[in-house]
Amino acid sequence: MQTYLETETDKTENLQRFIDKVKQLTKIKKLTPELIHKFIDRIVVYAPKYLNGKRYQVVNVYYSGVGILRELSPEGTEEAFQNRLAKESQSKEIPA
Repeated sequence: MQTYLETETDKTENLQRFIDKVKQLTKIKKLTPELIHKFIDRIVVYAPKYLNGKRYQVVNVYYSGVGILRELSPEGTEEAFQNRLAKESQSKEIPA
């Protein structure tokens, strides 16, 4: 139980450090190699697979000190992408 508690405490501390890094940089206008190195530990790209005539490729992004925050299925990735496009188009339509 003690080991589990220490592991969970470490995860919480790592997540807090990651959040602190994010708070330092708000409204990033350009993605630079320095930002990538600061926030991303590694990116793992798997071999492509074909399903129902469509090509899918799994990519895992391991964030510094946090690991994978959330894995999406190909369908989930597409849905997230479409939602992002919809939000961007709505924000362009609304005058400031």
